[in-house]
Amino acid sequence: MIRKLLFIIAFLLFAGSTAFAQKNDESSQISTSVSMLKMVSDKPLADGRSKYVGCCYSSSTKNDFEEYWNQVVPENASKWGSVEWTRDNMNWSGLDEAYDFAKNNGFPFRFHVLIWGNQQPSWIETLSTSEQREEIEEWFQAVAERYPDIDILEVVNEPLHDPPNQPGSGGGNYIDALGGTGSTGYDWIVEAFRLAREYFPASVKLMLNEYSLLNSSDNVREYKKIIDLLMAEELIDAVGMQGHAFSTYWASAATIKSNLDKLAETGLPLYVTEMDIDGPTDATQLNEYKKVFPVLWEHPAVEGITLWGFRQGMWRTDEKAYLINPDGTERPAMTWLREYIAAAVSAPEWERASAYSVYPNPVAKGMVYIGNAQNVTAVKVIDISGRQLNVVHNAGLTVVAVEMNYRPGLYALQIESNGQTRVKKILVR
Repeated sequence: MIRKLLFIIAFLLFAGSTAFAQKNDESSQISTSVSMLKMVSDKPLADGRSKYVGCCYSSSTKNDFEEYWNQVVPENASKWGSVEWTRDNMNWSGLDEAYDFAKNNGFPFRFHVLIWGNQQPSWIETLSTSEQREEIEEWFQAVAERYPDIDILEVVNEPLHDPPNQPGSGGGNYIDALGGTGSTGYDWIVEAFRLAREYFPASVKLMLNEYSLLNSSDNVREYKKIIDLLMAEELIDAVGMQGHAFSTYWASAATIKSNLDKLAETGLPLYVTEMDIDGPTDATQLNEYKKVFPVLWEHPAVEGITLWGFRQGMWRTDEKAYLINPDGTERPAMTWLREYIAAAVSAPEWERASAYSVYPNPVAKGMVYIGNAQNVTAVKVIDISGRQLNVVHNAGLTVVAVEMNYRPGLYALQIESNGQTRVKKILVR
């Protein structure tokens, strides 16, 4: 509402200034007024971009949500303990609201979360293993039937740090009902994903989610072991990475990118699922956003970023992670974020802007072909670390063949034509 009022004020200022301004001042005044109008646009920050910038949906984020964000995930309303605090008594109200809001606005909806070692219903902890299994399947089935158009489904959250193996404090204590650790150490996760594949439509992307990945190569290494187990049965479609209290004090931009690169080697799309940056001062928060956000946004494997609140009332209010002041004005980090996203061009948008066709993609090793390539002079193959693996020169042919006999993972084709370079992502299976 405040941004809409600012829009009206800006428009009136613009009209008044152009009516009475001297002719030699008109151009500068029009430029200033147009900039003001852009600053109070009602469109989300990432509207029309190839990647989304979303936010968790809760009572503290409802106001003007659609004027900033274009992806929705419930903050707490979709956790099992919130929905079924009392056995067989489902409270869907908060979850219905978030889901309907996403679908009515055409925003992607992520469900958070089916299986976790926190905020689980306390009554399940003392049931027999067989009863627990029945309840788990009832939970999966109920969610699938009520919300068939989920875009991304977090099947398991925080498997490394908070598995559902403890009684008390909503810890679940039902890991054995899913097969326990088993021979792989993570049988329970694989079984949870099997159930998700069984109950949910094929259109729903299944996600694994975890924290302390982008600052820890050890955690990434262990996380990839789980991902490999799931990929072996084609059970996973997306990789989630939390980013609470992001700061280059605990992970440099180079470290964050390195760990993103390692996760991208899976060939799966990456999503930053829960991001916030503390702001004890405006300057501190702004500087950290400038250091961290571009690394995430510009990485070719990252397909979406979700903030975990943006107004006071969010979970890190005391740490001043919010981006909107109590009076409704934007903190500098929010203003910068809008300007940066408006100006930045991500790799997928370069792909969309070019007329080249690249096929097949993904490729199970072998040849990749670039069509409509008569003006292409060269094609370079680049791995995720930025190393050039091959270059193919072209002399006017309409189709260029590029050999992609590399290990599975994400690669980039740099297509040079008419003095410009376009980038295409290629996934080797």
